[in-house]
Amino acid sequence: MGKTKSCCRYAAVVVALIVLLRVGVGCHFLYEGLWKMDKSNGFSAKGFLGMAKGPTKELYYMFLPDLGGEERIQMAEVYRVVKNGENSEQERIGWTLPVIETEWYDYYMKFEKKYGLDNPEIDNPEAVDPEILTLRNQRKAARDIFNQYVLSLREYTLENREDFRGFVASKRRFEEALAKSKNDAEYQRIRDWDAQLKYRNEGEKFAAAPVSMGENMQLALWCVLSPEQKAKGELSPIAYGANKSAIMAAVAKIPCLKGLAVPTTMGALDLAVTLGLSAIGLCLMLGLCTRLACLGGALFMINVVLSQFPWPTVYPYPPEVVGHSMVFNKDTIELVVLLVLASLPAGRWGGLDWFLWNCVGQNLYRYFGIEKDPIPEVLQVESCN
Repeated sequence: MGKTKSCCRYAAVVVALIVLLRVGVGCHFLYEGLWKMDKSNGFSAKGFLGMAKGPTKELYYMFLPDLGGEERIQMAEVYRVVKNGENSEQERIGWTLPVIETEWYDYYMKFEKKYGLDNPEIDNPEAVDPEILTLRNQRKAARDIFNQYVLSLREYTLENREDFRGFVASKRRFEEALAKSKNDAEYQRIRDWDAQLKYRNEGEKFAAAPVSMGENMQLALWCVLSPEQKAKGELSPIAYGANKSAIMAAVAKIPCLKGLAVPTTMGALDLAVTLGLSAIGLCLMLGLCTRLACLGGALFMINVVLSQFPWPTVYPYPPEVVGHSMVFNKDTIELVVLLVLASLPAGRWGGLDWFLWNCVGQNLYRYFGIEKDPIPEVLQVESCN
């Protein structure tokens, strides 16, 4: 009898600690997900994946199209058609960034269509309806804004075209030399990484200005609209080139995801991380579908570990402020904890999985001819007297 009570006390302590561990890990995941949902925090997985290192880094770079901005700053000459009698000639009027300007034009066409500025009555000079006159004034103001920003983009391109050319040529020479290099010495790997990061940051800096112009243009166009037009909702933000995602553009229209989804490849990953972390954390805290949540969290942590490979010789080295580790850092330890929790019925102890087990799980076990409870007898606290 005394031995049974001792086992029960031991089992109670073990169960309490496992539940505490489950809730603690769940709280961490849930807070991370909720923090990332707040747009003011500016979360994006781009910076994290852009610093991926180790054997799987190229896999993570696939989620970052146009990393370094080279696609967005590709230039093209702009021409206009000039009539010369019966003939027409093309006259060069400057330079532009076609990836940027094309997306601006598509956005503006959608803008006119969504808010009724493409009404054919607007072009009727005899129209006297106050609503048509208001739309005419709005369209004129919107077109003036659009043309102003296009002109600014072309001026920016003209001013920086030599810098763009030099940057693209230098970056391509570096990438070709890197592909041919067979020097795997640590010193050379450090130099290559630093140079790669330098080119990436420089390209992003060049591309940041026109992207910022596009954001300001969207805001200026929004201010042209009346309250009734604004009630129709905003258009999805502009996405450029290979980063554009038609699937995410459709997802962004879902009411509950409108504030979270961005129509880009990176937006899809950010949304998956945000919702996934929140769901995993909530399930762990409630003890609901605990094993599935643990496996989902473990899969996420595997990707974190592989993207920031915790090996001393892998550059860039982790900052001193996070401490020192070899293979087993805080991310690896959390991965192991999740795998341990996945191997235990932790959700049945102080969690909603107790109801799932008694209402569904036991019946399934009996259906497949399994009579014995999978929990070891020493941990079945409820049976102790």
